[in-house]
Amino acid sequence: MPNRFVLAARVLFAVAALAFCLPATAQQSGVLAIRAGRVIPISGPEIANGIVIIRGGKITAIGANLPIPDGATVLEAAVVMPGLVEAHGSRGMDAANENVPVVPFVSTADGVDPVNLAFEDALRDGLTTIHVLPGNGTVIGGTGIIVKPVGSIVETMMVKRPSGMKLSLLPTAGRNRMSQMQELRRAFDDYQSYNEQLTERRADQKKKGEPEEEFDPRQTAMRDLSAGAITAYLYCPSDADVTRALSFLETHKLKSVLVLGPDCYKTAPLIAKKGLAVVLDPQMVLWEPDPDTGKDIRHVIPVYFQRAGVKFALQAQPGAFGMRSYWYQAATAVSYGISRSDALRAITLSPAEILGVADRVGSLETGKDANILLLTGDPLDSKTWVDRVVIEGKVAYDRKADARLQKLLTGKEAPDAP
Repeated sequence: MPNRFVLAARVLFAVAALAFCLPATAQQSGVLAIRAGRVIPISGPEIANGIVIIRGGKITAIGANLPIPDGATVLEAAVVMPGLVEAHGSRGMDAANENVPVVPFVSTADGVDPVNLAFEDALRDGLTTIHVLPGNGTVIGGTGIIVKPVGSIVETMMVKRPSGMKLSLLPTAGRNRMSQMQELRRAFDDYQSYNEQLTERRADQKKKGEPEEEFDPRQTAMRDLSAGAITAYLYCPSDADVTRALSFLETHKLKSVLVLGPDCYKTAPLIAKKGLAVVLDPQMVLWEPDPDTGKDIRHVIPVYFQRAGVKFALQAQPGAFGMRSYWYQAATAVSYGISRSDALRAITLSPAEILGVADRVGSLETGKDANILLLTGDPLDSKTWVDRVVIEGKVAYDRKADARLQKLLTGKEAPDAP
């Protein structure tokens, strides 16, 4: 655990790290107007010569050629769209997985580092809502949080806590698929036994007029999961794991989202029948040999789920060339046959709906949080830059003030401020 001097240094560094992307408009109160040649709301048709009006961090009006209120700060862009939403990942954590296989009582809120450069990269890429979950290397990894990539401490970044609990069917630490599933069932059996025994002890204490035993706080997350108060994000590395997962979820009546490996495409119709949403693997194209001819067959994973009518969110892979960017993932999906509107929806509104925060983010609509991207061109064009990012009505990123990006592009250090 870092001492108070280290913590203080981290907070100061966080403020300094974010200062490069916070121009004066971020500090102003009042009305903000964003004017663009194209506005892409996601929830409706595009608006030519559109204007978005923002008050108090919320969108108050959106449309073509709206009057701009007197005294409003005006920003200009070629294209405007909602901030991107990440449905699944461990961005901003020093370590994604615990060493113990069953840790439902831990929270990623305790493992997120606000000054992690992953959040700075997220702003550059246009991410404004990020789901931080434990990784796939445990059986029950604990609960996650939803954050925005700005703030000097986790509490100021928070959008939702807890967001859900991470379960995984990926065998690790010497386990095979059978023992992984057995470990998962045992964890739920242990909670059920605890709950039944607690009920019996409390009944006995009530008869004796004694104070009732308090509920163990380490069991709170399991109680909430079992009661449907939080969602299980269950990782399935293969199609065989999907069938096991669906049986397990049915047995325990869990509210759930499936996080899928690339070869789970065969189960898309089965998942559709269960009415579940999915987060797809960053690898969206899979080649497999035809059992009859031996020739490789290309499988475009999102197409299977689109055809089956399954709600899906795309997933990026930080650190991987191309796949690290949600723009690249959406454009790749379009190149393989996914409609443009569905691809953009899969990185904005669909993940917001999956996370249960679509009332706030994921589309440009009156009353929603003003999380908005100002782009230099079409969002699926490789030459387009994220020029500015507005989060809750304040400019959180400005490309011109991005010292690290400018150094990368020019090889020169930014001059010191006067």
